[in-house]
Amino acid sequence: MTAGEGVADIHVALVRVVSEWTESDLQTHVAESVGVALDPTGIRAVYLVGLNGGAMGSTELAEHGSMTRPTTSKLVSRLAAQGVVERIRSGRTVEVRLTEAGRQVYARLVDAGHRMVDAALQGWAPSEVTQFSAQLARFVTALSRTNPAPLNDAATGATPPEEEPS
Repeated sequence: MTAGEGVADIHVALVRVVSEWTESDLQTHVAESVGVALDPTGIRAVYLVGLNGGAMGSTELAEHGSMTRPTTSKLVSRLAAQGVVERIRSGRTVEVRLTEAGRQVYARLVDAGHRMVDAALQGWAPSEVTQFSAQLARFVTALSRTNPAPLNDAATGATPPEEEPS
């Protein structure tokens, strides 16, 4: 296997992981199994806010959740009506913060996710789990530093136009 084939295999595997993990029926089933009555978009929002320490700006939530600002505003209104989040306004900015109930929802969702990962790792040696965890953390750190625009298009061999000096 060449390095290029390895990269392609990793890319396909990542797309499959994201597709499986974010599949609406799976998210709804997981949420229902832990007594959480949220739709998949609400679940994703709770995860995003929870992963950011329990609070984040509504604009940041929109960006990370791949939603428009109006969609995010409606979602936050629904979550606030359910008692999961609260809006904290400071001047022109709005922070979305998990309530105590929201923190409990987040904790139950994370626990369910841990159980799913644990089940998927059944049969793995502890050293394999440790190595996979370390490599995955390393990959995620490196991925967060990459430029989303490729330097060249591997499929066509094209390179982006040169930037003009400022």
